[in-house]
Amino acid sequence: MEKPIRLGLIGCGGIVQNTHARAYRALTDTVQVTALADIVPENLQKVGEQFNVPPENRYVDYREMLEHASIDAVTIATPHSFHAEQVVEAANAGVAIISEKPMATTLEEADNILAAVHRNSVPYTVVHNYLFNAGMRAAMTELDALGASHFGRSVGMGLKPTDFSADHPTPAFAWRASKARGGGCIIDTSYHEIYSVCALMRSPVRYVEARVQTLRFDIDVDDIAMLLCEHENGGITTVSGAWCVPATDFGWCEMHAENGSLRVRHRVNVADALRRFTRADGWKQLELPEFNETEQKDASGHVRYFTETFNALAAGAPLPVDPKRPYHNLAIIEAARKATTERRAIEILLP
Repeated sequence: MEKPIRLGLIGCGGIVQNTHARAYRALTDTVQVTALADIVPENLQKVGEQFNVPPENRYVDYREMLEHASIDAVTIATPHSFHAEQVVEAANAGVAIISEKPMATTLEEADNILAAVHRNSVPYTVVHNYLFNAGMRAAMTELDALGASHFGRSVGMGLKPTDFSADHPTPAFAWRASKARGGGCIIDTSYHEIYSVCALMRSPVRYVEARVQTLRFDIDVDDIAMLLCEHENGGITTVSGAWCVPATDFGWCEMHAENGSLRVRHRVNVADALRRFTRADGWKQLELPEFNETEQKDASGHVRYFTETFNALAAGAPLPVDPKRPYHNLAIIEAARKATTERRAIEILLP
């Protein structure tokens, strides 16, 4: 048996403790958490105890971990504003990199990331976990039969707590609502809705009109985002996201094509994940018996994402989320902000 990938964690906060950890525990033959870096001592202790990481392999400074720990790969799960710097440092250290979304806060930072990754010839990918939940995975197998897409919608509404202060019991609320930390509704929440509907449309976005604004909360970033996108194939999609609207259905996306339609619900169990419409049958809930018990519980898609990513790393194969996807997602977000300021459609230049 091949030795497990030795993994260092840069950032050990809530998403690692509550979500990523499920994947690492399910992949003990493939990956072993051997080193940690976090500026919060409680996070180091909690995750260190979860994975039996000895105290000498727990670092406050991630650079020290990159210099001294014996690791093959890192995951980066820190506030958005740190991603670019940490990815570049990890690339220079010669390790494979799995970064939480977004890849960066600006396209300039993203360009620096891609240059560092290319210069050091290291594998690099970004977590697009919704593509790996049961509904989206099954939906992708239906696309060929449905033909050319012409319209899509994606919605992610929610009502955040009104307290975004730095001393909130959940610190992530504070940094996600901070411009300095790269926060905001569109780059934190609507990010998922953008890449999900783009995957179903199977065509990149060329033009973006939008209103990305702060309507409800006393914060310096947006709490609502409304996008109208034109795709290269001529299709149209809308993306709606908010922190200030009570959700009746947490998050979903749909695609309409010449031979039918699909509607995917995120973060639900398999039985409610996917509906298909045809003129002959109308809307029907699709049964997805091919997903095992573990996958049925993986509503966020993280376990499957990490499974495919670590398996690809172990085999030296291409990673399942190519960096072009998160780069395009960030380009759409930047265009939406610019469209809001300039009150016009913004063109996205494709490679």
